[in-house]
Amino acid sequence: MKFEIIELTKDNLEIYIDQVVALEEKVLASMEKRGQIGQLFITGKEDISEYACSDNNTVLVAISKDEEAGTNGNVIAATYITKGQKNFTYNDITKYFKYGDEYNQYVKNKYKTEAEYRKDLISIYQKKLEAFKYAKEKILAEYPKYEGNIIKFLNHEIDEENNHFHEKSILRENINEYMSEYIQEQDKKYPGLEERYEMFYWMTSKEIAKEFKREGVEPQDADARLFEQILQNEREEAEYSQIIQKGPLVIHEKPQFDIEKYYVARPANTIELDTYITDPQTRQEGLARMLCVEGIKKRMEEHFNNEKNQEIFLCSTLHRNNLSSKYVSEFFGLTDSLYVKRRDGRNREVHICKIDRKDYKRIFRAYSKENESSLWI
Repeated sequence: MKFEIIELTKDNLEIYIDQVVALEEKVLASMEKRGQIGQLFITGKEDISEYACSDNNTVLVAISKDEEAGTNGNVIAATYITKGQKNFTYNDITKYFKYGDEYNQYVKNKYKTEAEYRKDLISIYQKKLEAFKYAKEKILAEYPKYEGNIIKFLNHEIDEENNHFHEKSILRENINEYMSEYIQEQDKKYPGLEERYEMFYWMTSKEIAKEFKREGVEPQDADARLFEQILQNEREEAEYSQIIQKGPLVIHEKPQFDIEKYYVARPANTIELDTYITDPQTRQEGLARMLCVEGIKKRMEEHFNNEKNQEIFLCSTLHRNNLSSKYVSEFFGLTDSLYVKRRDGRNREVHICKIDRKDYKRIFRAYSKENESSLWI
């Protein structure tokens, strides 16, 4: 089958979007018929439209050019490539690699003295609470039905999800987005704040208390006393803790690779292979890869046009049993993976690889060469 690959934009979106939606539904039905339940979640028309019109996403489709087969003009494959999402929101896959005891020790080792480390630990936690207060006020202004009570919003989502709360919830997404927004604005006044916010993002009040050996003991130094004052004076901390505790991060298996090289990954330097689907009736080997190659090429070239950018990360999430997705992931070298609880009750493998500036053109040429096909026009 002959086909061409085009990018969906606001100018051609209306021509193809209904076909992309129909393709998602067809692929989902085909997977479920084969017993592949929970391995694909439909993006939907509204989100596809948002992706196509967003600077953070690239939507590519393959259009059939086969008149003999009667498929001429049909969308037979699609992919969504993401770059530059808000930190710690649902699509920020890099957050999983900046978590745990080893990462905390890595951060601690960046400081010359324990006193400097503790000072930042406290100051960033205080900024986190300020960011949460900012996010909470903005959210409650947008959702007046919760009468100024963020816990009502939380309880509503838990009830709506049958006593569950997952990280793709409106509340969680908005909190993380607006908190990042606040920190980015503050970073203009206090350069380096955003980087330190990322480093200490997962630190809770309980973990900080352990750091100060404060469990049941009166605070002995100024920083510890300041921390106690924060906990006593900030009612928002209790609300923030409730929300965090309802959707904890879980990493099921200890990683079997050097995870430290991924500590510097963040949405700004990461390309996510978000979704790649092909029509089950016209499916052929390599089509999903071809779409991904084009999307990665576009994003890589944009990224490395900035001479300050020295590395980029490719990543993807997939169901452990989805072998076709794993095939695409491994083709691009995404062989390091974490097995995580990404949403409540939905475990995923998070695949990632690092590409240095000096290597990216060579690596991309290799991708393209392996994808050469007489079917691709």
